[in-house]
Amino acid sequence: MLDVALVGTGGMMPMPNRWLSSVLLRYGRHLVLFDCGEGTQISLRMLRWGLKDIDLILISHLHGDHVGGLPGLLLTQGNSGRTEPLEIVGPPGLARTVEGLRVVAPRLPFQVHIRELHGGDCFELDGLVGTCVEAQHHVPCLAYRLEVQRARRFLPARARELGVPLEAWKRLQHGESVGDIKPDDVLGAPRRGVAVGLVTDTRPTSDIAELVKEVDLLVCEAMYGSDDDQPRAVERGHMTFREAATLAKQAAAKMLMLTHFSPSIANPEVYAPNALEVFPNTIVGRDRLTLSVRFSQD
Repeated sequence: MLDVALVGTGGMMPMPNRWLSSVLLRYGRHLVLFDCGEGTQISLRMLRWGLKDIDLILISHLHGDHVGGLPGLLLTQGNSGRTEPLEIVGPPGLARTVEGLRVVAPRLPFQVHIRELHGGDCFELDGLVGTCVEAQHHVPCLAYRLEVQRARRFLPARARELGVPLEAWKRLQHGESVGDIKPDDVLGAPRRGVAVGLVTDTRPTSDIAELVKEVDLLVCEAMYGSDDDQPRAVERGHMTFREAATLAKQAAAKMLMLTHFSPSIANPEVYAPNALEVFPNTIVGRDRLTLSVRFSQD
């Protein structure tokens, strides 16, 4: 299972009732943060999933509304007693940007590992597999797909048939061989995990549609609500509600959650019909809205 929370749903600047766009994902004992604009840690505290245990931060691009909250978050993690290394991944230029932001957070009790990604690169974190493609914005920008892998089903009857001692079953489940018995001998077929797409600050592209194909949940920017704002979306490298819904439909996503709304949109729900007409399983996001993506029953 993967829990997803919209930490903030705003674009450009924080508003009194809407923090900047950020997503927190929780699986097992791990927390993964997608983007970290100004004030992100305030909404994280209100969410109460924890800040200290964020192990991986994904950055879409290097505009201030997506990275400005990093120094404060790192300092808070340090002051909370974190000592484990933290990894931050993002587009080219990330290392220089984080180095600059850390002028105000030069000493931390944990290591910060930076990895700059290009379209097609992959990364992993304890059963989580991430991939990315280049998005279409005015600066280098990445869209992400995250998949939580699911363990193959252990076949006790097969293990007994092969004479595997009961005390050795866990070793096989964890990928170890026991004598001549290999894990493949006692494990079922691979099972589908759960997948989430994270897309912001971009025009819809065929590469992104392919990246997020058949995801269980697509979290996607919808900067502009009205169809009349489509020319502005093209000019500024964003999407309308309808365009985000069209992307979800093209990708055959199971569910769409909209976020990253323009400050000019007082109530995003007003524009929900523009997305629902195209993709009925659409949720208009709000700060700290959470949902769980569960493994299929098989």
